[in-house]
Amino acid sequence: MDTKETIYILGSGAVGFPLAAYLANAGRTVVAVRTSRKDIPKSTINVTVQDGDNRVTAPIDTISLSNLTNLDGTVVITTKSYTNQAIAPLLKERKVTGPLVIMQNGVGIERPFLDAGFAAVCRCVLYVTSQPTSEFQFSFHPIIASPIGSIEGPEAELTKCVEQLSTDAFPFRAEANIQREIWKKAIINSVFNSICPLLDVDNGVFVRDEATANLARQLVKECITLTDRLNIGLSESEVMQQIIRISTGSKQLISTLQDIRNGRQTEIESLNLEIARLGVSLQPPLYLPQTELLGKIILAKSVLHRRAA
Repeated sequence: MDTKETIYILGSGAVGFPLAAYLANAGRTVVAVRTSRKDIPKSTINVTVQDGDNRVTAPIDTISLSNLTNLDGTVVITTKSYTNQAIAPLLKERKVTGPLVIMQNGVGIERPFLDAGFAAVCRCVLYVTSQPTSEFQFSFHPIIASPIGSIEGPEAELTKCVEQLSTDAFPFRAEANIQREIWKKAIINSVFNSICPLLDVDNGVFVRDEATANLARQLVKECITLTDRLNIGLSESEVMQQIIRISTGSKQLISTLQDIRNGRQTEIESLNLEIARLGVSLQPPLYLPQTELLGKIILAKSVLHRRAA
């Protein structure tokens, strides 16, 4: 593996910055690319990541995407999924030479990059908990090794991406059936990112409170009726086991709750609302009323908070 080949990480937040810090600490060449601001010249910041008793601080080069003319290397996308329509053409203009690795939540979020003609596109399904404790400090913990799979492009690109990005502190693995993993995580996210923000609680609630866990089971059961129609091959028990595993011993605030509290747009349209839309698009239509209703309430809550911010 060439540790000097640059890894560009777009979206420097609760996933992007910890990933950059762990990669830099492992001796790999990393640039944190800011997409929300255009006024950042190339500079270096110190990023600190805390995982239990393990603490890593690493210097990270950072720059605005608008200040880059080309991206010669692997591009990791950790921005919110609703930015993909805007980011895809900007990356196309900058003649990205390496594969794209999309580390975002949701179903079908890779479509803007496929439509833009990128030859190598991978999806990563993240199993981590992370939240900022200050601007450049993060509390982070991997649940299991996060799977990466190929959506478009040769198998060699997938192998390369996994080798480039994986460290002991933030591990990844290659996954042949990435669509199954995408759907599994999308259902899990539809639970955490709707129930937790509405109850205004951390993600450990499903272990602490049986009534809330039963709400999760209802939502999972409804979503499984869709994955059964799509022949994804998921079971209710498998998804619930992962929800409980993530919830056990954790008191992290889910990203949607953080976004709502800070007056930011959420990803709920790529989760509950997209899952419900896909169900209705089938012939005959499959309606997911609980999934859709929770998604609409989260969307309304997000809009109201943004207006008040």
